[in-house]
Amino acid sequence: MTFRVRLILALVALATVPLLVLGYGVRSEMRARLDADAAGRAEAAAASLRTRFTESLAADRRRMESLAAGLANDNRFRTAIADVASEERRWLLDWASETMRVTGLATLEVQDSTGRILSSGLFRNDFDRVAPAAPRAVASTPARAAVIDARSPDAPVLALVTTATFTVRSMRFTVVGGTPFDSAHVAALSPGATIAAVLVTGATPARDGEIDIASLPYVNEAASGDAATARIVLLPDGGATRALKAGVTRWLLVTVAVTLLIAVAVAVLLGRSIAAPIVELSGRTASLDLDRLDQKFVSGRDDEIGALERTLDALTGRLRTSVSRLREAERAAATGDLARQVNHDIKNGLAPIRNVLRHLAQTAEKEPAALAGVFAERRGTLDASVEYLDALARNYARLSPTLGRGPTDPRPVMHAVAQGVTALTVDVRVSDTVPPVLADAVVLQRVLDNLVSNAVEALEGKPGTVMLAAESVRDGAQPYVRFVVADTGRGMTREELALAFNDFHTTKRSGTGLGLSVVRRLLTDVGGSVRAETAPGHGTTFTVDIPAAVR
Repeated sequence: MTFRVRLILALVALATVPLLVLGYGVRSEMRARLDADAAGRAEAAAASLRTRFTESLAADRRRMESLAAGLANDNRFRTAIADVASEERRWLLDWASETMRVTGLATLEVQDSTGRILSSGLFRNDFDRVAPAAPRAVASTPARAAVIDARSPDAPVLALVTTATFTVRSMRFTVVGGTPFDSAHVAALSPGATIAAVLVTGATPARDGEIDIASLPYVNEAASGDAATARIVLLPDGGATRALKAGVTRWLLVTVAVTLLIAVAVAVLLGRSIAAPIVELSGRTASLDLDRLDQKFVSGRDDEIGALERTLDALTGRLRTSVSRLREAERAAATGDLARQVNHDIKNGLAPIRNVLRHLAQTAEKEPAALAGVFAERRGTLDASVEYLDALARNYARLSPTLGRGPTDPRPVMHAVAQGVTALTVDVRVSDTVPPVLADAVVLQRVLDNLVSNAVEALEGKPGTVMLAAESVRDGAQPYVRFVVADTGRGMTREELALAFNDFHTTKRSGTGLGLSVVRRLLTDVGGSVRAETAPGHGTTFTVDIPAAVR
């Protein structure tokens, strides 16, 4: 290490070490005091939130007890439970929905002692369904309340529910209901803008600094129905504290940097004045050495140029070989991509045929006499699938087909796609007023086939629903037909949705990863568009817009 370097390091150490010690002490003291103040404010907010939550829960419990007392004294309820064929039975079926509309509740049910639903505010036809999960979850906690992710016709509804029981004709009944309890309602309980109240459901890991307010059972009726845990937590906003700490750190670093620059400048000036005579003596000795090196370089220059030319020739030969191999790999990859897409489209066309043949085989084995009727019923699916495969064959025979843009009635295509699914019944919703679309029938069937197949597979063999709907919409002067394919399956994360339309991306073990990418390319060819809305555990909805034929 040279004398000049040692001098610079010594001056830097003398200037910066005291500053660093002072800065560390100031920052540590400030952090301790700010953290203590923030903790005090958070505890005060937590106490206020617990009080608000307890008062809100008590009000809901009084409301349930009032509704239970009203039913216990209502002769129409006594008649409805005694005679299911009576006119009062219809009144009982509508009681929950009418009461919800008047009271502003988010969910309301009447159940007997076995958990059988007598009246449901969200689904009128839920009567006689056994769903004891919510009352059991409420009874399992001293707070006598639970968070329910209730099923509804539109989307799951989060509600804070409690129960009240009553007895009629020596039979025990339970009223289960509650108010909305989604993120907005929980946030409204927060005592201040700097501290946020959040509802955490399931096995979500705890976040730094959060404060537990209450733990309640959590039941997701749209999924398994088993009880988990829901927590109400406070998340103090440490933004101001962090900003102050960052500002102090920033000014400390600026001060240290300026001090370093001054120390280095002073050290350089001192080192230059002290080392000038030594540098002059070293320069005279170095000039002699440079003359000797120049003579050696001139004598060996020709040999080095020859070696460099031979190396360049060898590299050029290797580059040509690599380019040739790369072109062959590109041709193989393109052939493989086309083969995968053909395989994917053919599998979509064969799936309805396979389902029909399996249905016919089961009928022939169990009810041979009904075979002709089943064949007549499913013949339309077979004919539509064969025509679909034949059109695919003609399109791939042209390799680059010109897609038709003539008017196509979407109704028969939608029913053909739905009839090709045997794992469940696809809910088809389309009115007679929906206009034709400007797209080839084969293109429309390929788009809907891919989306419905993905929706069925998203259920993973569990109970659920798949809906296929169409309606007429208008964007300015251009009319469109909007197709919606929705399921109640597992849903997708943000990362999965970002990659869903990429070629060869799949989360299924036997998938090709081409379904959604084919949908996107086909819709681009006919001037359409597709978008997706999804969330883990809440299913997925695909919305497709295709220009309508002007009538």
